[in-house]
Amino acid sequence: MSFRAAIVGCGAFGRVHAGCLAQLDDVETIAFCDVAEERAQELAREFGGEYATADPEKVFADGSVDVVYIATQHDSHADLCVRALEAGKHVLVEKPLALTVDDCRRVGEAVERTGLRLMVGFKVRYTDMVRKARELIPDPIVVTMQMMDDRWPAGAWTNDPVTGGGNVLSQGCHSADLLRFVSGRDPLEVYAAGGNYYQPSGVVDNLTATVRFDGGAAGSWVQGDASRPPLTSKMFLQLFAEDASVTLTDRLTTLTYARAGQEPQVFRGGEPGFLEESRDFLQSLRDGTPPPIDHVDGLFATLTVLQAIASARSGRPEPVAELVTSWRNR
Repeated sequence: MSFRAAIVGCGAFGRVHAGCLAQLDDVETIAFCDVAEERAQELAREFGGEYATADPEKVFADGSVDVVYIATQHDSHADLCVRALEAGKHVLVEKPLALTVDDCRRVGEAVERTGLRLMVGFKVRYTDMVRKARELIPDPIVVTMQMMDDRWPAGAWTNDPVTGGGNVLSQGCHSADLLRFVSGRDPLEVYAAGGNYYQPSGVVDNLTATVRFDGGAAGSWVQGDASRPPLTSKMFLQLFAEDASVTLTDRLTTLTYARAGQEPQVFRGGEPGFLEESRDFLQSLRDGTPPPIDHVDGLFATLTVLQAIASARSGRPEPVAELVTSWRNR
């Protein structure tokens, strides 16, 4: 089975996805769309597309397009996902699925209404040593995740509370998804402290949280852009079980495994993601199976971050899983 793909959003991530699709068999990227049409034209020239446009409706109305990749600013994800699904297209959307719970739900309802497939681009799940960590400690009792970046530029669209959401929401969805992924459990509630310390847009720029998972596992999470620590690197992950631990440093590419009575073992891997998620997504379309990261995963990630922000403001734990359950059982 072969596919014809379109990319909506031709900035940095759109280019990455175009490059990955060019490496895969049985898929051809035929259309490129961006609000700045010259960017779409540039990618069309580079990757051999049939046309470029500034109007996503031209892509959605194209009956020959099977799959749409959405790599636009975050606040546009939900509308574009819904329109693509309702036009009969399968969708891979960059993280976050959306910036609000209502928008995540709208996308989920469109997926269920149309019966089409949607995958969220949480590429960090594909990091070699993240997969290795799950093999070594498949049922952790404590997990910790830290993602601390250098300060984001005040004028960047990702730092705007409307278009990007700021670091804690924009990148924190990766952290929230990774905590859920490596624990193998849904977050029941989150209790957090943090706030807006210096970003002039008013976004929550640094936050720390405790997460209680189904089954009693505990999680600790630190997110922000105060400073990128040189020792652990931007991303730092730990899993703990009885008499054993896994520590991932160097952007999660170096893993140290320690078990009581044994010498620590060190493993190293790469930082794949974009290509692998496309392979899995397209394979799910061929097989007629659900994608490995779907709209419910996207909802959990966004909701966990939003509830952490709500907890930092309310001073009390805020629920997560029960809100997802109530939506799915509506």
